[in-house]
Amino acid sequence: MSKGDEQKERVQKAIDYWYVRALDMFGRSGSKRAERYLYWGLKRRSNEQAREDYIREVNPILLSLGLKIPDPLEGRRYI
Repeated sequence: MSKGDEQKERVQKAIDYWYVRALDMFGRSGSKRAERYLYWGLKRRSNEQAREDYIREVNPILLSLGLKIPDPLEGRRYI
């Protein structure tokens, strides 16, 4: 990104593409399977909590780099 606006634009496009896909990797909210995994001790947090933790960690990094945070609902497959 230090090479100028063109590079920053390319990075922002990549963030716009991958951000929502990363949110989807945590699975559906209210997943019955995830609830069973929590019960059995195979998971430590729900899909919703994992997604919130990810957002809480990643958003400040994006902002510190001067990037925009994409709409977290646009183009999502799992909400």
